Amino acid sequence: MLTIITPSIRLSSTLDCAAELGESPAVDHARGQVWWVDITGRRLHRTEIETGGARSWTMPEEPGFVVLDAAGWPVLGMETGLFAFEPLSGSLQKLLEQPRAGHRFNDATVDAGGILWVSTMSLSADEGAGSIFRIAADLVLVPVVEGLTIPNGMAVDCGRRRLYFSDSHRDVRTIWTAGLCEDGEVGEPAVFADMKAMAGRPDGAALDAAGRYWIAAVDGAALEVFSPDGDHLFEVPLPVNCPTKPAFHGERLDQLVVTSKRDTAHGGRLAFLSFEKDFVRGTHQARWSRTSPRGRIERFQTK
Repeated sequence: MLTIITPSIRLSSTLDCAAELGESPAVDHARGQVWWVDITGRRLHRTEIETGGARSWTMPEEPGFVVLDAAGWPVLGMETGLFAFEPLSGSLQKLLEQPRAGHRFNDATVDAGGILWVSTMSLSADEGAGSIFRIAADLVLVPVVEGLTIPNGMAVDCGRRRLYFSDSHRDVRTIWTAGLCEDGEVGEPAVFADMKAMAGRPDGAALDAAGRYWIAAVDGAALEVFSPDGDHLFEVPLPVNCPTKPAFHGERLDQLVVTSKRDTAHGGRLAFLSFEKDFVRGTHQARWSRTSPRGRIERFQTK
């Protein structure tokens, strides 16, 4: 029988620049901030977790994700490439090209070894046009999975040596795992969970310290939580219809922040979730260990 877990939930203020399509929360624990993107609104947001204060920057392209590098600076995957963002000057430094026209970066995760795993998709969500790549410090895109449509749900469990990913397309709605080899090669994917019978589609995900897989059910107003063996453990209802991705935060990593898509309810705002003591312990988001090439600097006017 499915268990329903009801946390305490705080929504970010409407002054927090509610997103059209909020995604990819990247938590800076030291500064008490969360970076996140508005894909279709072409914005990068930074929200203070305690106060809700926020600042936003306009991006020149649709940003699919943001992660933090080892120095704590945001790195964004957009349409034409991967960019490092410097908030003080509002400048973008292009780190590498996204090689396919009409595509953009979508989801991303960083593993415990500092390797960045990213997905790309067609801007028109063409069937089978999505891919997953591995990017190490050498800034080379290494393809590891092909043939997806809306690749999401990315997480890496280094202890179990597996990569998680999903396809959010309404006709697919499946989560897979693939084994990771010592040399970085990715094994043959195997179905981890099928969400076709659930209300929502699999979007962004996070792993907790017990190896449980938390995934946002976009269109389903919930987070769905699975055991490492793929058993559906429980559901966390949310006040937003279209949650997109969770991330753990807090001193004990026992709280969650969830991005969402704008809808007729409270979508587009951040949802901050607090659970009963010792219910969950999350994991820190790892940071990407990258080199600093002499890339092109693109400057734009912040708003």
